[in-house]
Amino acid sequence: KTILVAGGAGYIGSHTVVELLNAGHRVVVVDNLSNSQENLVYCLAQQTIQYSFVAENVCDLERLNLVFDSYNIDVVFDFSGRKAVGESTLLPMLYYKYNINGTMNLLKCMRQHEVRDILFSSSCTVYGAPDQEALPIKEDDSVGCCQCPYAKCKYFVECLLSDLATGEPDYWRIMVMRYFNPVGAHESGLIGEDPKGDPLNLLPKLAQVATGKRPILDVYGEDYSTVDGSPIRDYVHVMDVATAHLRAVKHFQDISGIEIYNIGTGEGKSTWDMVKAFEAACGKPIPFRVCQRRPGDVPAIYCDPSKAERELGWKAGRSLKQMCEDLWRFYVLNPNGY
Repeated sequence: KTILVAGGAGYIGSHTVVELLNAGHRVVVVDNLSNSQENLVYCLAQQTIQYSFVAENVCDLERLNLVFDSYNIDVVFDFSGRKAVGESTLLPMLYYKYNINGTMNLLKCMRQHEVRDILFSSSCTVYGAPDQEALPIKEDDSVGCCQCPYAKCKYFVECLLSDLATGEPDYWRIMVMRYFNPVGAHESGLIGEDPKGDPLNLLPKLAQVATGKRPILDVYGEDYSTVDGSPIRDYVHVMDVATAHLRAVKHFQDISGIEIYNIGTGEGKSTWDMVKAFEAACGKPIPFRVCQRRPGDVPAIYCDPSKAERELGWKAGRSLKQMCEDLWRFYVLNPNGY
């Protein structure tokens, strides 16, 4: 297959590109590098066989059409858009502009060039703040009561994709993967999570404290209604997430319309669980301070991933220990990032 990976220089996208190339697929990466590092492109080249990289913004419809004109695309993986809960509450216009328009442009180009298969990277945030008694959450549980602009954008795009599938069920073959909390890095240590500016997720912040790049870890809230007072999330190794996409390529032919999958381990881990696991991986204590809750954060969420195992043959296999050790290896080998 020839697979266009929008946002392929980002964290999840880059790890997925490695898996796709190693499996023999042809890959075209489209990324404007707004939230990723240009050197990652060269790291990917060292890690894999040749692929095509196009520095374009998916929100530019005319330029995106030229990409589709230039390559015979079979499948589109959509990792485009901004991805941080906290940032989205501060910059909602940015999120509504890029996280919806980019996907709409991809779909327009796909229809014009008769490309049927798309996998959209969604998020567990579309479930809102579920009752803890309802956990683990399933794909057919209620969605839409979103807590932040990032989540609303994911939900709105899911609605668009569902409407497309309803309107043309014999044309579109759509997969939606609702990620829980991807963490870790490639086992080689060559690629990992190296966001531009201040990282917005827990694990890269832990790593930056351990390397001395930041003096202290901010823990947002210790008064949640959870076992230890900190938020609980379903952390899943990024390479397991990448493998889920590889499995998906083989199953587009089995679907008609739209299918949705939870991508997680099915187990919830608290912020303090992650701090302790990372301390064990890096061999040093992590200084911290407790701050106020962040807007948009929910107390606890973790999934039932059994549908992905049943229909795609996918199951997360890497442990919490491996997630932390692989991420730490990336930061040890790349102390200044890419």
